Amino acid sequence: MEGYTGLYAVWPDPALKARLYEILDIWETKIYNKEKRRQEVFFDHEYNSLIDLHSFGHDIETSWLAEKTLEVLDDPALTVRIRPLLLEMADHTWRTALTDHGFANECEKGVINQKRIWWVQAEALMGFLNAYEKTGEKRFEDAVKSLWDYIRDMMTDKRPDSEWFWYVKEDGT
Repeated sequence: MEGYTGLYAVWPDPALKARLYEILDIWETKIYNKEKRRQEVFFDHEYNSLIDLHSFGHDIETSWLAEKTLEVLDDPALTVRIRPLLLEMADHTWRTALTDHGFANECEKGVINQKRIWWVQAEALMGFLNAYEKTGEKRFEDAVKSLWDYIRDMMTDKRPDSEWFWYVKEDGT
């Protein structure tokens, strides 16, 4: 979806637009689990979920990337239908994965993997920024500030010519 959205933004081809609608339909009807307020991750050929895995990073990433797709398509009816689901995912990850020690990785069979993976922190920052922009809720703004502080203080490798640590444990190591 991300690649098609970027391409459609610069090349608004009708067939590409149709494909984006198809992708959003598959996401809404097959991938998004309304009862669990999350996406399923691994599927068989009929879109039956294969594992009980809540990927916090992929949920928060989709919450803002799919919003970009809605913006590019500029379809008010579609936005009214899909945006609440995206905000549900942002809310659910805010409640389940965000702590004052960053954003947890995932939850498999009820067990949370507490590693703070670099890309998950960045996606959470973007996802909560998007949620704040769409709702104006201070908790999302606070989450952005908290995650930025965490990334700056814990995730960046301060050695010369370094970038980010791949992951940081919940205890900061």
